[in-house]
Amino acid sequence: MSHVSLSDSLAITISQEGTSILSDCAEIALDSILEDGLLKDIPFVSTAISLYRIGKSIHEREHIRKLAVFLDEIRQHTLDEATREEYLRKLRENPKKRDKELEYALVIIDRYIGYDKPRMLAKLYLAFLQEEIDWNEFAAFSEVIDRLLPNDYQALLGISYNCIIKDGIGSEPYLRLAALGMIYEQGGDPPYATYGQGDNACYLFNGATIGRAFRNERAYKRTDFGNKFIEIIEGKGK
Repeated sequence: MSHVSLSDSLAITISQEGTSILSDCAEIALDSILEDGLLKDIPFVSTAISLYRIGKSIHEREHIRKLAVFLDEIRQHTLDEATREEYLRKLRENPKKRDKELEYALVIIDRYIGYDKPRMLAKLYLAFLQEEIDWNEFAAFSEVIDRLLPNDYQALLGISYNCIIKDGIGSEPYLRLAALGMIYEQGGDPPYATYGQGDNACYLFNGATIGRAFRNERAYKRTDFGNKFIEIIEGKGK
């Protein structure tokens, strides 16, 4: 299948019935799957192996497994016939452009550690195909996923409005999320506001800011960027 493009092979994979083996790829020993040829029978995996000469090293085998998890997440969201046909139409538009997008996905999936991240990327790619996000947002979110450490996503998910951290205890995930632009610290407000000018100026103290400083607390809130990420991953934008 080396002559088949990535976009064509993904469309074929989505169209095929009987690809439930994908659901088990994170659990079944990969050696047995590859020896039986089950994954190689899946068009997208077969094309990726052929085009990019993915072999049998531990790293490469894990890459194949992560590709299968990515495909399974896409399959889970394209079981409905009308939905599947809409995604297939999108994939067949401008195939050269779609191939480049999927090549990027292959590269970024290879960098991921674990199997939750390819599932997240699949949701982002489907959101991109549906024009819920543009390519720059997709690329930015994919890089965010790569840099998330264990528990970071749960910390982000837990900030529905704001989150108060006292004495810096447990602050590491929030500091990383802030560096990624997913949350921001609300404690940056000035301790007072100035009203009027010159001799008529007066000052009104910000009690909330001063109180947090006195208690050695930091308050964090999700950015619009972080909210959009959560909406896509959790499916709340549908």
